[in-house]
Amino acid sequence: MKNRFLIPVLAMFFAIGMSFATEKTESDPNTDYVKINGTFMSLNQEYDCGQDELPCQIRLRNGQVHDLYDAPSSGSQKEGDGIIIEQ
Repeated sequence: MKNRFLIPVLAMFFAIGMSFATEKTESDPNTDYVKINGTFMSLNQEYDCGQDELPCQIRLRNGQVHDLYDAPSSGSQKEGDGIIIEQ
């Protein structure tokens, strides 16, 4: 009798705990982001990086080169042909 009650309750606690453990990032399909000094900045434009698996980078107007991201999250780095896009 105890097992019939305990297993569903544990499953419910694990499900609730995992819902707080996932990171939610909202990706805007019309803009890319760069990470400058630990803060994500929107570029207000989507860039085409090609179809490969190399990191996509952009050279800003001030000459600095940064990685491109699809969303304001470190796990969303764009991949492409490995080119450096000139802004």
